[in-house]
Amino acid sequence: MTAPPAAPAPAAPDAAATGWHVDVPLIGPVGWPPTGNLAFLAAIGGLAALEVVAWPVAAALAIGHVLAQAHDNPVLRAVGEGLEDA
Repeated sequence: MTAPPAAPAPAAPDAAATGWHVDVPLIGPVGWPPTGNLAFLAAIGGLAALEVVAWPVAAALAIGHVLAQAHDNPVLRAVGEGLEDA
């Protein structure tokens, strides 16, 4: 009787999908966003620079986008748990 074949190891995420990160003490991983996020933020910044979109709207869109992409950040999770306890 032979053992069933082992499941293949999960592939490492590529840098284009995850960006690069540096671990900063007390803050967590900080780095360059993935290409899609960077393009979105650049487009929003360009629209604000050309005054197509008001800068407060562009800032709100950019902050919302960054927070939505960082939903598993341990620092944000700790802040959220602190706000729930308050």
